[in-house]
Amino acid sequence: MNALQGQVVVVNGASRGMGAAIAQAFAAEGAKVGLMARTEADLEAVAESIRAAGGTAEVAVADIRKRAQVVAAVAKLRAALGPVDILVNSSGLAVSSELAEMTEEDWDVQWDTNVKGVMLCSQAVVNDMIERKSGLIINIGSMAGLVPGGPGGIAYVGSKWALMGISRCMSIELKPHNIRVTLLNPGTTDTPFRPDEAGKHPDWMQAEDVAKAALCVATMSPAVSIHELNLSVTAHGW
Repeated sequence: MNALQGQVVVVNGASRGMGAAIAQAFAAEGAKVGLMARTEADLEAVAESIRAAGGTAEVAVADIRKRAQVVAAVAKLRAALGPVDILVNSSGLAVSSELAEMTEEDWDVQWDTNVKGVMLCSQAVVNDMIERKSGLIINIGSMAGLVPGGPGGIAYVGSKWALMGISRCMSIELKPHNIRVTLLNPGTTDTPFRPDEAGKHPDWMQAEDVAKAALCVATMSPAVSIHELNLSVTAHGW
C-alpha cells in the first residue's frame, strides 16, 4: 500500500513549480489531492497529469489573499475529497524592489501572499484537524528566511523571516492537538518562480527535490516532529 493511501492533501500554489511537484508526489503515494491556485487552466493541467497516472485530484480556484475565496475553496475540496489531513502552504511571490523605490502595492502583494495567505489557509482547515486530533501543516519558506537579505529583497526576505516565526508559533500552539507543523526552507530552486533563469541551471535544486522533502515529512511516524527542515545551499546562492 502507498504511504499516504486515502489521505486528503490540499496544496495551494499547486498550478506550477514546487506546488505542482508536491501535489504530484503526494498523489503518487495514494493521497487524494486538492489543488488551489488562481489560474484554473494551469490547475486543471496538473490535475489531469495526476489523473492520468491513476491518482485522484480536485481543483478549487482561489486567491489565497482573500478569506472568502479560501473558505469557499477548502469547503469545495472537503466536500469532494473529505476532511483535510495535510495542508501544504506552497504559494509564494517575490517582487525585487529596494527601499527607496518600494511601493505599497509591491509590499502588500508579497506579505499578503507569503504570510497572510498561510494564515488564511491554515485557519480554513485547522478546526477540523483540532476536532479530529490529527493533522499536518507544511509551510514552504526559503533559505532567505535564515540568512541576511540582499538589495531588492526587503519585502520578500522579511516575509520569509516572518513565516519562520509564525511556523514556530503554530507548531507550539497545535502540538497539544496532535497537529504537526513543519517549515521547509528550500535553497535556490529551478522553477517558474525565477522565469528569467528557469531551465538554465541544472545544478540548482529542482521542484521535485522539494517535493521529496515534503513527502519525507508527511510519511514519517506522527511521533516524529520536525519543526524546520533546511534544504541546503547551492554554489549560486540560497
